[in-house]
Amino acid sequence: MKKSTFLANVIVWGVLSALCIGFLAWGSSVGFDFGEDTALLAASLYSRPLGAFSVGALISTVVVWKTQLKLSRTARIAWRVVGVAPAILFALAPVVIPLLHGGVGVVFAAMLLVAVYVPVVFFALGALYGVSLCAEKPKVDDRADVRPDRV
Repeated sequence: MKKSTFLANVIVWGVLSALCIGFLAWGSSVGFDFGEDTALLAASLYSRPLGAFSVGALISTVVVWKTQLKLSRTARIAWRVVGVAPAILFALAPVVIPLLHGGVGVVFAAMLLVAVYVPVVFFALGALYGVSLCAEKPKVDDRADVRPDRV
């Protein structure tokens, strides 16, 4: 991972983590009694999973930077998709759920509700995103150790 990528991710995830933790601390101090303010109600719903995701991404990004972890291109893409796709679906849930037909929407909403109340799910997704930022492992030529006279 390049230094600029590392710094950008640390800054973004650090600021987002601090904002979510600060909002949760403030919300707890007022008992999460926001009345009819829908923006604060939505923020209280999104802040716990978003905070968990950002803390997981922050920790794994620092670990990947310190250990100089390398993965293949395919593994990096797979981890990024697995880490980011559910988080995007969670963010777009108010739009996605009405579009799903029948029991699929109910199952999707139930999964999101469980994820909100079990933040370790989003922490793990954030950690997978952080791992996907690691450097690319160089490809190994399978014929590199074959003697030229036997090719």
